[in-house]
Order: sequence, then structure tokens, then C-alpha cells
Amino acid sequence: MRRIRLGETGISSSVLGFGCSALLGRSGQKQSLRALAAAWDAGITFFDTARSYGYGESETLLGEFLRGRRDRAVIATKFGILASPQPLWKRAAKPVLRALLAVAPQARSAVRRQAAGEFAANQFTVEVLERSLHESLRKLRTDYVDLLFMHSAPASVLAQPELLAALEKLVTSGKVRVAGISCEPDVAALALQQKPRPLRAVQFPCNVFDLSATGMADASGNCGWATIANHPFGGVMRVQQCRAMLGQIAASPATPAGLREKLGTVEDAVLADVVLNLIVQGTGIQVVVSAMMKTEHLRRNVEAMEGSRFSGDEIEWLRCALQRFVQ
Repeated sequence: MRRIRLGETGISSSVLGFGCSALLGRSGQKQSLRALAAAWDAGITFFDTARSYGYGESETLLGEFLRGRRDRAVIATKFGILASPQPLWKRAAKPVLRALLAVAPQARSAVRRQAAGEFAANQFTVEVLERSLHESLRKLRTDYVDLLFMHSAPASVLAQPELLAALEKLVTSGKVRVAGISCEPDVAALALQQKPRPLRAVQFPCNVFDLSATGMADASGNCGWATIANHPFGGVMRVQQCRAMLGQIAASPATPAGLREKLGTVEDAVLADVVLNLIVQGTGIQVVVSAMMKTEHLRRNVEAMEGSRFSGDEIEWLRCALQRFVQ
């Protein structure tokens, strides 16, 4: 797996990151461990988690998996969203719910709405920061994290001097190597413009339905920030929408003949190639994070990042064409 330096942070990682949001959430322990092992074997070293993932248990599983590997891994975690402890009956019902979603993926939206009520967002206080990091370090079985992000943060956190000062103390102490903000693209652009200390990393959603971050991420090259994109496929329900748009482009006589041939019938490998390389090629975005719980998804994503079938000019042509679809 190709590696890259994250700005001027001193951290080097794989260009493809493993998203841990599904660990012990919509995926059980065995499947989660298999996915982590497959990612590691493929050369992925960037693991993106959060205090709230897996109802507070994703970090625990990741920490167990990384025993003996910690010095070769890059761990990014987050604070600011608190997960309510799950009663025993809800934990016992998880396998049944996972089986239901496997045969009825259309139920994901309803499940997601129900689960949203079990989290408290926008918890950006010094007390929550310190308590959350302490718990993250304990569950991850480590004495430091490589990146600590404010989770789904609003622009107002950029003007919280006490919170930023507390983050800086954690960086100085060595418990956090790099502090950052995980947010929507407009807030990310503001953070890159203001560059408040001690922030040196930004994470944001970026996919064919919103490529706005591909323009502003170039600014990070001037300030040495780490830039990480997430949600590259826009969610499970949008994969087919993306495939349909690419199918229309492939069938259009306005599309260059060579590009039409490469797109073909937009099989899964082609879809992964387009989606991931639209995000990282020529944009300044250094790492793209994807939840890859199935081996075939992981394999296709790794192949796409290791060697795209599309040239830089073709990727740029597709980027412009897709933006016209979603405007």
C-alpha cells in the first residue's frame, strides 16, 4: 500500500484508511476482527475511530487488535459525541438486527434515526475532552493517539480559547501527537483559513455528491496540515446512484472514447477506482477513510489506490462531469 506524509505533522500513513465506525456496531466481533486483519495484511496502517463508535466499544476492539502492532499504526480518534451505555437486552439484540439489515438494507435509515437518539453531540468542553481522551487511551491500550479530532464540530469551536488551550496542553504532554477538527467542508475551509493553534489536521466528508472539499484541500499544502476525507461513497444507499451517474457518462457520446471504454459497464472495481481517485488525485487530500467490512470491498479499494486505470486528465474530466450531475 502506498504511503504518504500527513502534511508537516511528522506522521506517515497509508493513503487508504480503515474506518472503524462499524466495529461492534453494525458488524459483530468476529467480522470486525476479520476486517481489521485483512486491512492490516493489505498494508493499511491508518485506523479512524471515535469514542462514540460501536456505542463506545469500537476503540476497545481496535486496541486489542493493535497489541504488538501499535508502533506501526496510526490511530485517529475523536471526542465530542457521547454514546449512552447500552442495556443488556439491546446488546443481546444486535445479532438479530444485523441479520435483518443484511436481508433488508432499506431498513438502515430507520435504524440510523433510532440510533441517533442514543448519542449526545456537540459536547465540546474541557471536562469532556479530558475525560474522553483518558477513556480512549485506556480502551485503545496506548499512552498516546496520533490524531485527536473534535467530532462533527461546528465552527464555534474555533473560537473556544479554553478548549483549544486544553488541546494544546495534551499535545505538549505527548498524549496527542496532532490535534484536529472533523467537520463539514465549510467548517473545514474556515479552519484552514484561520489555522487556530494547536489544530494541524482536518477531516471532512467528500464524495461524488459533494466534491467541494477537493478545492479547498489544496490550501493545506501551504500550511502543512493533514487532510483526511471520509464517507467516500456517500453511504450505502447512494452507491447505486453513483453507479447510475457513471453509467450515463459511459453511454454518452460526449465522453471521450478511451474513457468510455475504461468505464465499461461500471463494475464494482471501476466504481471504487473512480470514487477514491476523484478524492485523492490532484486535490491535496492525503488520506481517504472508508468502512471496509467485507473482504471484496477492501480488495477493490486497495487495488484502486495502488494503481488507477484512469489518467490524471481522465479523473479531472470525470470530476467535472459528475459535478454537473449533482448541481
